[in-house]
Amino acid sequence: MRIYLIAPAPDDKTDTAAETSMAGVKTPFTLSAAAGIVSVAAWLPRGTDIRICDEVGQQVDLGAEVDPVGLSINVSQLTRGLDLTRAFRRRGVPVVLGGAHVSLAPEIFRGQADCLVIGEGETAAPDVAADLLAGALKPEYRCGKADMAAMPLPRRDLYPNDRTIAGVVQTSRGCPFDDTFCDVIQYVGRKQRHRPPEKVPAEPGQLYRLGDREVSLSDDNFTVSRKRTRALLEALTGWNGSAGRDPVQFSTRISIDADLLARCNRAGLRQVFVGLETSDPATLAEANKRQNLPVGLIGECRKLVAAGLTIRGGPIAGFDHDDLGCFKRQFAFAQALPVVGFNVSAPVAPYATPLCAEMKRAGRSVDADTHRGSAAGARMTNMLPVQITREELAEGRARLKAALLAPDAALVRFEAYARTSGPPSQDMGRTAWVKSGARRHPLHELLPLMMKEKGTRRVILAVREMIAERPEIGYDLTSTLTLDLSDCARAANRAEAPLEAAQ
Repeated sequence: MRIYLIAPAPDDKTDTAAETSMAGVKTPFTLSAAAGIVSVAAWLPRGTDIRICDEVGQQVDLGAEVDPVGLSINVSQLTRGLDLTRAFRRRGVPVVLGGAHVSLAPEIFRGQADCLVIGEGETAAPDVAADLLAGALKPEYRCGKADMAAMPLPRRDLYPNDRTIAGVVQTSRGCPFDDTFCDVIQYVGRKQRHRPPEKVPAEPGQLYRLGDREVSLSDDNFTVSRKRTRALLEALTGWNGSAGRDPVQFSTRISIDADLLARCNRAGLRQVFVGLETSDPATLAEANKRQNLPVGLIGECRKLVAAGLTIRGGPIAGFDHDDLGCFKRQFAFAQALPVVGFNVSAPVAPYATPLCAEMKRAGRSVDADTHRGSAAGARMTNMLPVQITREELAEGRARLKAALLAPDAALVRFEAYARTSGPPSQDMGRTAWVKSGARRHPLHELLPLMMKEKGTRRVILAVREMIAERPEIGYDLTSTLTLDLSDCARAANRAEAPLEAAQ
């Protein structure tokens, strides 16, 4: 049996792609490897001929001679996933659909494919494969919750690892918080399930052998269970840089927790995504993010950076309490932080969330089905704001993103970051910008291109001076510069707005 497992590209090639791919380079690179398809591949029977495609970094072979095609679809991949489904079915190739959005909204996929896998697909993969072999594929398979302790090593040997910036290791599923706009808990639940800490190092070890030196820890809430987090960080500390290996840089999503900062540094955790949303108390209460209410976000972010963590921030503009002045306020908030990179998004109402139901009841859903344009990185929100229009929100967000990327503004944050950042416990510079047996890091291609533009050249030269002054954080500054240049290249390609400071 020949199986083709595909992670489709995001539908939005501008905004959403900023979270998944590098811009400004000829050879496509993913920022983080697709974890779902390699995890499912590990559950398929021995002897199965498996082929994998992550469309962010590869072209889909629409003429592939395969028995079934399996597509893993999240909300940002809906349109592209269904386009690929139709293309393969026209050739008579059976198509199996799974993934987060298929599990959240199976009704919109029924009749579109030969089979739906609803829920955590690992638990159904052996049954699906057995039924395929027997010619008895069912229209639907309902899955249970995967046992994180029983997970086999993903088939990363099948993945194009030379096209990724970071490999991905899943350490838990689930989150106990009940944010009104979060669809993760509707899919994997609020009870967090953990991969045993002692089993986790085998996965970065696998990625290391495949050439990765940056690893993203996929965890819906990394710090909510402090006992587990401490044990996991200790396990990673014991593995990272030992046995003659170069140290690996880890990244994850994180809640602010000063108790764990020294442990994070020792383990090699250097990059974190923090969902900052906003500094406005009324808006935080509106979004049910009360855990952030007593926290001074600017001061807490400085603590994280001083402990050696590089933050990628997630501000949101367009909550019900936000008027047209929210963009200026968010810009001022961002400029006060020692944070260079931001994923600026708008509130959306993902399918199956409390917010989705609320927007339907209030008549504020733009699309009655709320399946289109509901990814956080989409250009237009799928709900009607209260104090501004959807168009004003889209335009204001574009201006905010452009303002944050402007050289003068970016340099203020680079300088604050370089002054504040704590050094790593290991020499991260030992990790070269070349992957073992693979092509050079995309930074080598980005730098000459971006040096041609006056503004970005000024940023590059300034960061080089910062590295000369603080060589111990040179790896972190270079990583941050890489993402900033990619964001600038993407902005230049879409030409949303001139790169000028907020007025």
